[in-house]
Amino acid sequence: MDSSLRSEMETLPSLLEREIQAFFHRQKERYDYGEMFEPVYFDMCEFVGRKGKRVRPLLFSLTYRGLGGAKPIQDPAVLAAALSLELLHAFVLVHDDLIDRSEKRRGLPTFHKLVEQRVGRLSSAERTGHGVAVVVGDLLFALAVETLQTAGFPEPQRGAALGKLLSYITDTGVGEIFDILLGSRDIGRVSAQEIERTYLLKTTRYTFEAPCVLGAILAGAAPEKQDDLARVMEPLGLAFQIQNDLLEFSHFDSRDQLLPTDLLEGKKTLLVREAYERLGEVDRSFLQMCLQNPVRNESSISKVQDLIRKSGAIPAMQERCRLLFEETSSLLADSHLTPGEQESVSQAIGWVRQSVRSA
Repeated sequence: MDSSLRSEMETLPSLLEREIQAFFHRQKERYDYGEMFEPVYFDMCEFVGRKGKRVRPLLFSLTYRGLGGAKPIQDPAVLAAALSLELLHAFVLVHDDLIDRSEKRRGLPTFHKLVEQRVGRLSSAERTGHGVAVVVGDLLFALAVETLQTAGFPEPQRGAALGKLLSYITDTGVGEIFDILLGSRDIGRVSAQEIERTYLLKTTRYTFEAPCVLGAILAGAAPEKQDDLARVMEPLGLAFQIQNDLLEFSHFDSRDQLLPTDLLEGKKTLLVREAYERLGEVDRSFLQMCLQNPVRNESSISKVQDLIRKSGAIPAMQERCRLLFEETSSLLADSHLTPGEQESVSQAIGWVRQSVRSA
């Protein structure tokens, strides 16, 4: 990566934050529907603008420039395409929080809880919060598609990118359905392969593959390079999801039951499945009983934590992560990308890994 491109990349996070604020300021007149809608719009702006890792727009921008995209990072078209991915992420979060009945997101109330708080003590507050959040999620989805559709890139690249984005959104929806359905099953009836497929569809496709492939498309990269990037992102996405499970487990505090954590929600993660595989019969029964209990108190959650530690699943998953990152590097090295392009993608991956570690 040359010094001028590196300099661009260093300014990217602050550029993205300013673009998010500017985007909603530009949209304000369009959404001037009076005093009833104004607080909803304000909450939508605040929710998207909350401090986050911005993994998707960062990966998109880095890949676009790394694969020869002609426009600089600060070009309105590049920023618009990057922003579309953050709007898409916000859409997913609003609906995901509803499904999981989460009350906090990035340390603040989830969107449906924001609406509930504004409504006050009315008996219909919860229903109102849920209803408004569903529709706001839909608005964010529409804004994401529109923002990419109107970004200043030439056809046919822009049309190809939009079509690809919509296919990724479909995959994300299917992955969410799998996640919900697996959540109702006993851990003994959930395979590691089913969990991995859920991770791939629900998270990897729109978090890692979509930004990189869309960046490659809009940069004018050859189809074989786009396909190679998709292959590279599959083990990478799985590694990041496992890493996220481990990070969440290490930071988990059973006393704060408002935090949205997979352990509290009884989700079937690879970490929990690995623990189940490694435990003896008695401990397995305890784990199943704790996960099946609809009311998860501090005692039952503490028991699950103890069983996971006892099983040896944590070092096993850490080793799995290491191997997946090695596989990612190997696939990148064997790709059609030039050595310079491979270095750019590798540095983008390193940037994201560092942001996850510091979260």
